[in-house]
Parts: sequence; structure tokens; C-alpha cells
Amino acid sequence: MKHTIKLIAISTLLLSATAVYADWKQDLKDAAIQKGNNTAAEKLGIATPAPAGAKVYIISPKNGDTVTGPVLVQFGLSGAGIAPAGTQVDGTGHHHLLVDDPTVDLSQALPMTDQVKHFGKGQTETTLTLKPGKHTLQLIFADWKHQPFNPSLSSEKITITVK
Repeated sequence: MKHTIKLIAISTLLLSATAVYADWKQDLKDAAIQKGNNTAAEKLGIATPAPAGAKVYIISPKNGDTVTGPVLVQFGLSGAGIAPAGTQVDGTGHHHLLVDDPTVDLSQALPMTDQVKHFGKGQTETTLTLKPGKHTLQLIFADWKHQPFNPSLSSEKITITVK
């Protein structure tokens, strides 16, 4: 009887270890496929589909506001989540702020320039030092590789005046 119980325990342990190994092997296979897909998406510039119903907007300042510097710009988002750049989680991305209407290609990763500000750590606001005068601001929400979603998730362009 003792030997039968030991054999059943050993068999159960072996079956359990085999199941864990199979799960681990499948997880490793899935991770390799995902990494290959990510590399292809990045190299080929394949846009991530936009989360359904997502909207991006500037909370403040408001269009037409006259402000004094430095200017606090607060970002708004609904229908999606924030994740740092490089983190691929469905339905998430991070903000980019266009200052003074730069030309950008929405089918490619956004460049990092003085006029295209990246917020890849998941920031939802920034303080800008702008020269006195009129300025435009617009948010673009992008995926893990800094590429705008398809269709693009952009805020309305606002114009502010800095005193």
C-alpha cells in the first residue's frame, strides 16, 4: 500500500512538472513571437490601431487664453491608458506635444525636437518656457514606439498668447 501511494505521489508530481514545463515552453514561444512582431512593427512603421473611443485633449490652458510664463500645460485623455514609451500594453500610449505647428509625418515615429516634446515616462503635464507672443499647442497620443495611432489621436490645436 505504501509503495502504491508513493507511486501515485511521484506520478502526480511528474504530471504536474510536465504541465508546468509545457506552459513555460508555450510562454517562451509566445514571447518570441511577440518580440518578432514588435521588431517588424517598429522597422516597417506599422501603426497600432487606436483604442476605440479614445480622445486626447488639452485641459489647460484653454484656446484663446492669455497667460504669463512659464506655461503649465495639462494633458487630458479618455478611453485609453498611459504607459511609458517602450511598454506595449493594449489600449495604452503616451503623449507628445506639438509647439508652434511643426510638420510631422503621422505615419512614422514622431521625432524629438524643440517643437515636438516627448512624454515617454507617462507624464500628463509639463511647464513650457515660451517667448511672448502667440503660440499653438496640440497633443498627439502615440504608441509604445512613439508612432501615432491609426487613426491618429490628436487634440484640437489651440492658440494661446504669452505676455
